Amino acid sequence: MGRKNEFLFVLVGTGNIAQKYVSAVKNIDNASIAGVVASSEEKAIKFVKEHNIAHGSDSMEKLAEQIDFDAVILATPSGLHASGTSQAATLKKHVFCEKPLDITVEKIDEMISACAKADVKLACAFQQRTTEHNRQICEAIHSGKLGNIYIANAALKNYRGQDYYDSGAWRGTWKVDGGGPFMQQAAHTLDLMVWMMGRPSQIFAFTNTVAHDIEVEDMGHAIVKYENGAQGVLEASTVVQPGYPTRIEIHGEKGSIIFTENEILEWDISGVDKPESDSGSSSSGAKDPMAIGTLGHEILLNDFIDAIATGRDPIVSGESARTSVELINALYQSAKSAEVVRF
Repeated sequence: MGRKNEFLFVLVGTGNIAQKYVSAVKNIDNASIAGVVASSEEKAIKFVKEHNIAHGSDSMEKLAEQIDFDAVILATPSGLHASGTSQAATLKKHVFCEKPLDITVEKIDEMISACAKADVKLACAFQQRTTEHNRQICEAIHSGKLGNIYIANAALKNYRGQDYYDSGAWRGTWKVDGGGPFMQQAAHTLDLMVWMMGRPSQIFAFTNTVAHDIEVEDMGHAIVKYENGAQGVLEASTVVQPGYPTRIEIHGEKGSIIFTENEILEWDISGVDKPESDSGSSSSGAKDPMAIGTLGHEILLNDFIDAIATGRDPIVSGESARTSVELINALYQSAKSAEVVRF
């Protein structure tokens, strides 16, 4: 732990999501952000002054010489997560990483290996796993309340203007963003799908770029089969105006569940009452990426600190976060080759 039993984070990155982490950590007892790493000394100094943080630097290694911190929060672009994890692991610092864990399974495997070798924890910010209604739905599926699952569909219909992609040179690029809405906006949705449904077995996909000047897709559709026998459609886009809540539909032999980020819309399971849940407590980024709240991040950060103290795995470990990226990589491979990809 940090000095005086306070858990100390270093925040790596100063973009939009980094500001959310500043707010989240303020709501965590006995934890604080002791320093910030940015791509330049100037950016770091500006950010720490704005948020009343003690230390800022362009180097994690430099901060490690100044602060005895416990862990880093990686809030950098997705394709930079592996390099940040490697630096932190070398310094024997635990890693809490923004989603997705990285943009390829090869990089993710390097991250998992580096943290295991350094004996530090690796966690990922798939905070939608923390909402009460998502936990209830996952339990219903895994406990067999729906029986055999037949169909599992997910549709993410977001809107982002060209100004969103123009706000950073890395946005909308294969090298750093790793893809369009499937890799970015739908990362949470696809994590929920594999968390609830298990590993995929086959996928066939179409993607397209129709409304933005970017390298990657801005819309796409895929048909996926899972090892549990279910199949369904995955849809993701940033072209749907004005943007709508993500909708997931699960249909099994004993009934159906339909839900959004915020609530359970339909719970029709014979002999099983709809549970009470936290309907409406979470925020949606369908129209505005900054509209999300921080409660889920706070839950995961608290869990991360406890996992380090007790030696257990965090709620979303590196291995757990890997499967959704494996699915997304296979989806892109299928769209490029116009062939079914098998896992």
